[in-house]
Amino acid sequence: MRYMLLRRSDPADEAGQPLSGAAREALAAYTRQMADAGILRGCEHFLPSTGGARLSLANGRATVADGPFPDTQELIAGFAVIDVASKNEALDWAARWPPGDAGAAEVEVRLSGCPGGCAEVGAAAEAADAQGPRFAILLRSNRALEDEAAVARERLDALDAHNAAEARAGVLLGADGLRSSAFGARVKLASGKLTVVDGPFTEIKEMIAGYWLIRAPALQDAIAWATRNPYPDGPPVEVEIRQLAERAGAGAFAPAARTDGRPMRAQPASGVQATP
Repeated sequence: MRYMLLRRSDPADEAGQPLSGAAREALAAYTRQMADAGILRGCEHFLPSTGGARLSLANGRATVADGPFPDTQELIAGFAVIDVASKNEALDWAARWPPGDAGAAEVEVRLSGCPGGCAEVGAAAEAADAQGPRFAILLRSNRALEDEAAVARERLDALDAHNAAEARAGVLLGADGLRSSAFGARVKLASGKLTVVDGPFTEIKEMIAGYWLIRAPALQDAIAWATRNPYPDGPPVEVEIRQLAERAGAGAFAPAARTDGRPMRAQPASGVQATP
């Protein structure tokens, strides 16, 4: 079972403050443990929301709000994708996420997948010298997505075709849906106390229902890409666009190796170390 561990942001993350040496080593050790256990499929760190944007599509209009965003606790600082046998195992790994210099951490654990079925994203492997920043297009949830309402097959087919074309062009690096928060949980560590709260959660608009990882020349190009993306639900549609940190050896999501026609998403590269 594939789970996405979403690390919530804090003021230090938003300020772009670097981790102390001890905190950085603890996080590196954590990702090494996941890689050694054979469960790590990818992890990424977001730059502060100052360099991001929020896009709203409604009534035939696109409205863009530039970052930074004041709701720091709703923001994502980074994520890891893991393959484990159960939700309890995913929760166990989330509980191990190092708290960092602030001594606190909140990690949302979400089951990956598309309720209506996602076709394989046949992304071609990126060239080693690929240039340009990478961006995450984070689809905000709504009542229909949270309830996993049925999506018309023609909409899913249009999305599958668009994803395939963008992947062949080397723009789309990875994509996945996230199941209802009823399948998820939140793990909080504060003052040495660990708390686990099972979903579903009520603050729907704060949650993410899916994402696309793309490479684009600049933020404005990422916004343009997100504007024409055929989403599975809406309008209205709301997405948050965040730039990913670039690190030596930390490539974007790699293509799925399976070609047997079974529905699946683009697979993240394994063994990637990051500093969310």
